[in-house]
Amino acid sequence: MENAKSAGQVGGRWYGVPDFYIAIPVLWRKDLFDSVGLGAPTTWEDLRKAARLLKPKGHPTGMQFSHCNDANHNWRALMYCFGVKETDPSGQNILIDSKEMREALRFAKAIYDEGMTPEVFSWDDASDNRFLASGVGSWIHDAISAFRTTQDTNPKVFEHTYCLPEAAGPAGLRWNVGEPNVWAIWKFSKNVPAAKEFIQHIANNQKEAMEASRGYNMPFLREQYKKPMPGLGNDSKLGVLQEQDKITAFFGHPGPMTPPAQEVLTTFIVPDMFTRVARGANIEETMKWGVGEIRRIYTKHKAS
Repeated sequence: MENAKSAGQVGGRWYGVPDFYIAIPVLWRKDLFDSVGLGAPTTWEDLRKAARLLKPKGHPTGMQFSHCNDANHNWRALMYCFGVKETDPSGQNILIDSKEMREALRFAKAIYDEGMTPEVFSWDDASDNRFLASGVGSWIHDAISAFRTTQDTNPKVFEHTYCLPEAAGPAGLRWNVGEPNVWAIWKFSKNVPAAKEFIQHIANNQKEAMEASRGYNMPFLREQYKKPMPGLGNDSKLGVLQEQDKITAFFGHPGPMTPPAQEVLTTFIVPDMFTRVARGANIEETMKWGVGEIRRIYTKHKAS
C-alpha cells in the first residue's frame, strides 16, 4: 500500500517492517434500520438520519469523545471523508484549518445532538463493543472486534449486524483510517539475529496470522488482497472488507506518518476539538485552539 510506506520508512529509507493494520469500518443493525424504513447505509448522512430516527426508540449511536485510540481514528475518518487534509503530501505544511474541517465539526455536533447520549464522553475503546453487543446501539464505527464480540456473546443481535467498509462524505470521498502495527529492532538490541528471524517468520506467515485473527489483522501488501482473503473471503458479511486497501488512510493524511503527526495523534488534539464542539463550544474558537496546538507541535519538531 503506497500510503502506508511511512509506517516503516523515514526519508525513503526502511527502518521497520509493517506487519498489519486494523480496519475500523461501520457496524450497523439491519433490523433497526428496517424498522424506520431505511435501507443499507452508504453515506455519513445516512448514518446521521438513522441515529436521529432510532435514538427516540431507545437505539442511539455512539462514537468516543474521549482520549482513546477509537476517538482518534473515528473522527479522522469523518474528517477525511469530508475532504479534510491534516497536512500536504510532504507532511510539512498544516492544512487542517479549512472549510471542510469546520463542516466536519458541525456535522459531528449534529450527530451527537440528534443521535447520541452523554455517555460517549466517558467511553473507552471497548465501550462501543459492549454497546453494540448489548443490542442497544443502532450503529458504531469500530474495528471488527466489536463484530466478533457480538457474534460470540449475542447471536440474536449478531444475526442482524452488518458491515460497511466506510461511509461516504458530502462529495463522495470514502477514507477509512487504519491503525498501523510495525516491527523494528532497537540499535541497542543484544540479539539482532534472533529478532530478524522472528520478524521474518511473522512476515512469512501472514495468511495464518490473518486466519487466527479472524480477519482482524489486515495486510499491508497488496498481493495479500487476492480473494478470498483469510478470515474475510468466506464470510457473507465481512467479505466487503477485501478491498479495504483501496480506501485506507493513516494519521497525517494525505501526508506521511511523521513524528509531529504522531504527537498530534497521541495528544488527542483532534478528538478534543470534536469534544469541545459537541459540548457546545464555538467552532471558530475551537479551530483557533486546535490549529494553534498543532502548529506549536510542528514548529517544535522543525526546530529540533
